[in-house]
Amino acid sequence: MNRSNIKNVAEIAQVSISTVSRVLNNSANVSDELRSRVYKAIEETKYSVNPIASTLKSARRNQIAIVLPSLRQTYYTDIIKGLSDYCYERQVTPVILESGGEPEKEQKIIENLEKQWVDGIVLIPGKNAGTPGYLEFIDSLSQLKKQDSRIPVVLAECTDLSSHLDCVRVDYEKAFYQMTYHLLEIGRRRVAYLSCPESSSLHEICREAYRRAVRDYGYQVDDALTRCSEYTILGGYQAMNEMLADGLEFDGLICVNDQVASGALHALKESGGRGEKVAIVGFGGVAMSIITTPSITTMIAPRYKLGSEAARLLFERINGASGDARELILSSHMAIRESTLRTAFKRLDTMFEE
Repeated sequence: MNRSNIKNVAEIAQVSISTVSRVLNNSANVSDELRSRVYKAIEETKYSVNPIASTLKSARRNQIAIVLPSLRQTYYTDIIKGLSDYCYERQVTPVILESGGEPEKEQKIIENLEKQWVDGIVLIPGKNAGTPGYLEFIDSLSQLKKQDSRIPVVLAECTDLSSHLDCVRVDYEKAFYQMTYHLLEIGRRRVAYLSCPESSSLHEICREAYRRAVRDYGYQVDDALTRCSEYTILGGYQAMNEMLADGLEFDGLICVNDQVASGALHALKESGGRGEKVAIVGFGGVAMSIITTPSITTMIAPRYKLGSEAARLLFERINGASGDARELILSSHMAIRESTLRTAFKRLDTMFEE
């Protein structure tokens, strides 16, 4: 039976009981060195906080929530992992909830979380930024409360939804510019683009980055080469089949994520060998992009870091940090694979023969 108490922890860590208490309450005014000593002592003594007693003393629940569009999309797996690891290291329980990307369900989930007095929420909005009333809903998140304290909310993987909430996302402008430029550099002349739904808050910045890269390379943008797709394999498959049915000619393809790229690749293969002629770049860096044939060149997003940074921003707000809303933008990097290497080599072989 575990009879350790906070006094035992303080003695082993060689700190005061109040310091242990501040660490357990995730207070911001504790150095990393002291925090590390306290956690080590907690692990050594197997000390655990009595959640009922803790609740009686304050409104702190030591519980946060992450609300995301889908648990089926592997893109979110590492985001959840990064956030969960950050929470567990601080003895905080993360609750993971799926909204399906539906505005009504998102609102219902948030209402329930406010009633449960969670300490904070990370929200990844679905493809609903253009839904009537959605921006008003996002703005209302800055007013969530338990007792007399605010429940902070951090947004992730979106942009320009609120000037009152912290947000962390990938640098999509740079990523989609580099993805497009890579295809142009290996000799592609007509680069198509399977984008995210128009209602997504990321639609405009990704599309404009693609268009800017085409213009900067000296080519004219052909809007007929852009199609919207759902973020799924089936979405990419259907969008590509629509482009093929319209008789469009293209030799390069940018996709909003790796799942869409995989679906588009399958459609191209079915169309009579065009899969070997079109150079493809996806986004995300999920495992699927490695095991396709050919493997898909992709822009690898820092998904684990995105989750941990969203948690860090949230914990800072939980612990009383004030000030203007912050936007944290993370860089990604490209993994060049067969879907562009092979087509590049074939072009070089042709030039050599000439």
